Amino acid sequence: MNYKKRGVKKQKSIVLAVLIIVLILFVLFQSKKPSITGKVTGMVVSEETVLSENLNLQVNESGTYEWEVKNPGNIKSLKATGSASANGTARVYIEKNGTRYLLFDSTKQLFDVNIHVLPEYKKTFQGGEVLIQNILFNLRGFGAGDVEVKYAIKDQKGNIIASEMETVFIETQAKFIRSLLVPSDLRPGNYVALVKVTYADSVGTSSDIFEVKAKAIRLSLVQLKDYRVILLLGLIAVLVIFAFSVYKLGYLKKRAPKAKVEEIKELKLEEKAQKLKKELEALEQARKSGFISEESYQKDKKRIEEKLKSLK
Repeated sequence: MNYKKRGVKKQKSIVLAVLIIVLILFVLFQSKKPSITGKVTGMVVSEETVLSENLNLQVNESGTYEWEVKNPGNIKSLKATGSASANGTARVYIEKNGTRYLLFDSTKQLFDVNIHVLPEYKKTFQGGEVLIQNILFNLRGFGAGDVEVKYAIKDQKGNIIASEMETVFIETQAKFIRSLLVPSDLRPGNYVALVKVTYADSVGTSSDIFEVKAKAIRLSLVQLKDYRVILLLGLIAVLVIFAFSVYKLGYLKKRAPKAKVEEIKELKLEEKAQKLKKELEALEQARKSGFISEESYQKDKKRIEEKLKSLK
C-alpha cells in the first residue's frame, strides 16, 4: 500500500515538474519573441494650376464683360469677388460649347463656403477623426437664412466614404469647426474632406485633402522560418503530451483494482442468482411429482424469491 502511495506521489511530481518547465519556456518565449509592426501608406500626387486675373471693373451701367482663360484644362473651381450697390445687380456665367451656366446671381440669396482641415489633422489614423474649420458666407451681404450643410469624406474616385448633415443659420458669415469620424476599416491613402452648402437652388462647395495612415499594430506573429521557434514549440508539445500520458496512466492504474473488485462481485452475485433459480425449478418439479406438500412448496418458494430480490 505504501508502495502504491509513493508511486502516485512520484507521478504527481513528474507532472508538476513538466508543467513548471513548460511555464518557464513559455515565459522565455514570450519575452524574446519578435514583434511585427504593420504600417501601410499610400500617396496620390496630383498637380493643380491656379489661374487668376484682376479685372478691375467699375461700372455704373449695364454691360457684359468676358474673361477668356488660356489653356483652362478642367476647371474645378471659380472664385469671383466684388460688390454691388443696393440697386445694382451682378451675374457670373461660365460658357462651354456654346452653353451658358449661371454661377452667381446677386438678385438671389446665395451662400458659399470655404474650409480647411486643421494642420494637426492633415494626417490622421484609421478610426480617428478629422477637424474641419468651416467659414460660411452670405454672398449678398444681407438677408439671413438657414442653409443645409453636408460634410463628407470622399476617396480619389469621388466615392462617398462617410457623410453627415446639419442646418446652420447664417446672417453674413458663420465660422465654426466640425469633426468627421474616419472609418476604422478605411484603406490608408489620401482622401478629400468636402463641405457642401445648399440653399434653395444654389449650391456652394469647398474641399481639402488629408491623409489616412495605418495604425501601428503590434502583431503577436511568429516567423516560422526561425527553426529555433519550431523546435521550441515542438518541445513544449512533447512535454505536454508526456505529462498528460503520465497522469492518465496513473489514473487508470488507480482505477484498475476497483474495477476488478466490482467485476468479481458481479460474477459472484450472478452465480448465486443462477443457483437460486435452479433451486426454484427443482422445487417446482418436486411439487408436481408429489414429493413435497403444498405448504412446504409455498414456504420454500417465498424464501428463494426473497433471496433473489436481495441480489438485485
